[in-house]
Amino acid sequence: MGEKRSERVGKATIWHRNASDNDGRLLGSLEVHAATPEKKDYRQDPKALKEWVEVTYPAISQLSAEEDAEIWWLDEVGARNASNYIRGYAPRGVTPTLPIASHHIGVNMISAITNKGKIRYHFYRGKFNQHIYIDFLTRLVKTTDRKPFVIVDNSSTHRGLLAAEWKEKNAELIKIFNLPSYAPHLNPTEYLNNNLKRVLLYKGYSVNEDEIEKKARTIMRAIQSTKNRVESFFDNENVKYAKN
Repeated sequence: MGEKRSERVGKATIWHRNASDNDGRLLGSLEVHAATPEKKDYRQDPKALKEWVEVTYPAISQLSAEEDAEIWWLDEVGARNASNYIRGYAPRGVTPTLPIASHHIGVNMISAITNKGKIRYHFYRGKFNQHIYIDFLTRLVKTTDRKPFVIVDNSSTHRGLLAAEWKEKNAELIKIFNLPSYAPHLNPTEYLNNNLKRVLLYKGYSVNEDEIEKKARTIMRAIQSTKNRVESFFDNENVKYAKN
């Protein structure tokens, strides 16, 4: 018999035993089901999140309307090889073999989207830094018809000295706002990132950085060509506040 442990569910105490069918029956009788938990950073400030959704963002949205600006949501993501997720088929008793590199392979992307289906992205190699960030913002300013209001997280790169100086120098051309700390779920671009990684997984393992970047670019071009697909990243419950 496996080790027992207990926990409180409402007024009931549930005893858990490893590999026991009784667990499922007992949980079912209490109308409790097994579920994958939603992950939240324990450092989040619930008051700050609530204020962002109910006060800060509506104010940004109102200001953008007054200035005929356009709100862009910016984020970075790493696209990596998918060797850990691949499954294969082989005759019984034979283990399939997958050739892989002995080190992690990947490329990085910085991107920004709007709730009207617009998207900008740039792939880069190596560690994200202020020069890449500033270069992307510069391109964004040059390729948009309206003043960009850019919303970013609180990473040290976004708050660096060079970035701060550039922001001040270009205040007439662009405004930058920061999300609450430890709140990636409030950024619609996070769901673009998740979509990229999920589709990249289906395309199989990549043997080098050039191959994985080629696949990632193909995915991003497909996303960029479909306005409704970009808009769908604002359908998640966490970011519906930014949909309109």
